[in-house]
Amino acid sequence: MTKEIAAIPMVGFLVMEKTIKEDGYITALMVTDNRGYPLEFKATTPVRPSLVQKTLYGEKLEHYISSELCGKQLVKQSGRKPKIILVPDKKLLEIAETTDNEIVAIWRSGEKIKVEELSNDLQRGTIKCASFQPIVYEGRFTEEGGKRDALAFLQNCSDHFDLVEVFERMRAALLLLAKEDSRYA
Repeated sequence: MTKEIAAIPMVGFLVMEKTIKEDGYITALMVTDNRGYPLEFKATTPVRPSLVQKTLYGEKLEHYISSELCGKQLVKQSGRKPKIILVPDKKLLEIAETTDNEIVAIWRSGEKIKVEELSNDLQRGTIKCASFQPIVYEGRFTEEGGKRDALAFLQNCSDHFDLVEVFERMRAALLLLAKEDSRYA
């Protein structure tokens, strides 16, 4: 059974959300198989920065928490090694600097996003989905072959399940966690 699971191509999903009280941040990683079935879910305990930390980190606070403090640790500690990690926010792309995984931001075509110029190392495109609205991606790819493989894998996954919907499931799970455990509220 273990060999069978290890051979299944996996995709990771990484999110950072504010706590219900909006006084902290929780970062979560879910790894699924190529059909969207969860294989692993991990979440950090909330990081609640002090006023001094908020002042010192300024605009870099969320990046520091999501990438440096929590994101790379969740990826490193994961028992599963996904082929690619998807994020719902382009700010999370910077975690690519701290991991060997391909990191790609995705959103539904037509969703309102902050339009920015692409930096030289980012690439953007669209994935056509068989049963769902097209997905726009933006990512840093280590090499052209890696990009081709990653996009083919995402195309295959999107033929089996709604990639963006996984973020909604993760957010719902974090809300349930907050209801069950006051530390996460």
